[in-house]
Amino acid sequence: MEPANYYLAIVEDKPVILDALLAYFSSSPNFNPILAAESAEQFIESWQEQRIDLLLCDISLRGKSGVEIAWYAKRKSSTTQVVMFTMFDNKETVFQALCAGASDYLLKNTPLPQVEARLLEVLRGGSAMSPQVARMILGHFNALANDAVGIGGEQLTPRETEIISLLQKGGGYRQVAEQLSISVATVKFHIRNVYGKLQLNSRDGLVGKYGWMG
Repeated sequence: MEPANYYLAIVEDKPVILDALLAYFSSSPNFNPILAAESAEQFIESWQEQRIDLLLCDISLRGKSGVEIAWYAKRKSSTTQVVMFTMFDNKETVFQALCAGASDYLLKNTPLPQVEARLLEVLRGGSAMSPQVARMILGHFNALANDAVGIGGEQLTPRETEIISLLQKGGGYRQVAEQLSISVATVKFHIRNVYGKLQLNSRDGLVGKYGWMG
């Protein structure tokens, strides 16, 4: 596959980590880092009309959080993919970021070549769903199913649950498609529906909690 030159933005408040990311991706044939910021406020001020294909964002920032940046980025540019970068596997915060529109998340101890591979997967596959994300989504909808009151959102269909369960076990889109005797396009269709349900279920609660939409 030919190298792609995706426009990358990075928000990271630790200079050592930010410098390492910039050095790595500046030498990559797949990415062109066009914007780097150490805070949400600096990122918002710096992002004018530049096209950003992917935003890699620290989830725990001083000031406005990575969750708030995810909201802002997806409202400003719906085609921009957002991937969260986190030191700890904080499920509540990561799940809030996914509800805000993030496609995936990565731990900061992930080797840089693996970071690049995951970012490319997100960009080339629309919304790549890692096993970690699949576990969170299943947990979220299972909790709703067990809650007599719930929050009035849609539930996963049996097929959606089946696909998410297979992804949770580490299968890729093609493996899942072969196992279920459906096309990869059909798998991606169901994944898009799952993400849509996730955001619809959580949008009002998140807006109420953070009170900041850009």
